[in-house]
Amino acid sequence: MTRLEAQKSAIILCATFITSVAAIALAQAVHAAPQESAAPQESAAGDSISSAVDRLAAKAKYEFKYGLKEKQKLFWKVEHVTTTKTQIAGTTEEASARVETLSSWKVSDVNQSSGDMVFQNTITAIKAWKRVGEEEATLYDSRESKNAPDEYIGIANSLGKPRSRITIAPNGKLLDRQSDFVSTDFSTGDITVPLPTKKVSVGYRWNVPMEFESTNEFGAAVRLKARRCYQFEKVKQGNGYVSFRTEVLTPIESEKTRSKILQKMVRGYIVWNFEKGLPIQKRTQWDEKVQGYDGADSFLKYVGRMSIKLVDSREHEEAEKELTYTSLTPLKIAPIKLRRSNERPELRR
Repeated sequence: MTRLEAQKSAIILCATFITSVAAIALAQAVHAAPQESAAPQESAAGDSISSAVDRLAAKAKYEFKYGLKEKQKLFWKVEHVTTTKTQIAGTTEEASARVETLSSWKVSDVNQSSGDMVFQNTITAIKAWKRVGEEEATLYDSRESKNAPDEYIGIANSLGKPRSRITIAPNGKLLDRQSDFVSTDFSTGDITVPLPTKKVSVGYRWNVPMEFESTNEFGAAVRLKARRCYQFEKVKQGNGYVSFRTEVLTPIESEKTRSKILQKMVRGYIVWNFEKGLPIQKRTQWDEKVQGYDGADSFLKYVGRMSIKLVDSREHEEAEKELTYTSLTPLKIAPIKLRRSNERPELRR
């Protein structure tokens, strides 16, 4: 197998694993129903009142805490799209993948004294598209085909069946996970959001330590200390907005090492609904590149985005009838520009 073929296989495998992880990740996005337009004077007055309320809310302290209820059932829709461009030994290739999944959580128990919550998660449907280079695109729709491509056989066989039984604490800490399926983390986010353990005000920051595994150009294992950084940005209309990003603390001495962790370098935001005790929106983005990781002219660029939202039972039923790719158009990557060895790197503004 050539280096380019190996890179291609890794791209396809990573996209497949991310799909499985994303389908059971926690996040939501609730969209308000359209309302009739008010008169200009009333709209301006309403905006002024809303802004005043938001300014007062920013001075208060808030408690981030999960509030799942016994016998509650939650429905999720995940949209995930990625594009990877590689250049090795003068050959350039691009791979794109788009995925939509529907899944659900069924809360089975809530401990009245500790507040710990137990739920099962299930994937109910998946529609996936991928294309590598000039090859014919592969499409899989679980509602139309019983014969899944090899990379989707595992998730196809699990559709409609509980994938795992999860126990979490009110602060989002994962206490227990029982499953027959392998849990793979590509830093698209854990199944819950790690939360502060006390009431906090706007501007509060907290970090979650992490550790990445990679290799250098000699194939030796490299461990990198990292952290996920969160910041409580603002309060608007009863929701808390929290940004997040990944920081690697260990100095990276090899571009080969860096190339192995591009998918873990995420950033994005979460919108937390204090009344529901849940995040109501999560948006994750990737935009990373590395040069010279496999030869002087090698280049790797990875871009992606993922959105996960909560839908009600009616929306879930409608989505089951037709999963579309409306918002999942392929991501475009600008032409690759390699710099010469004697050129200074461009500084990111």
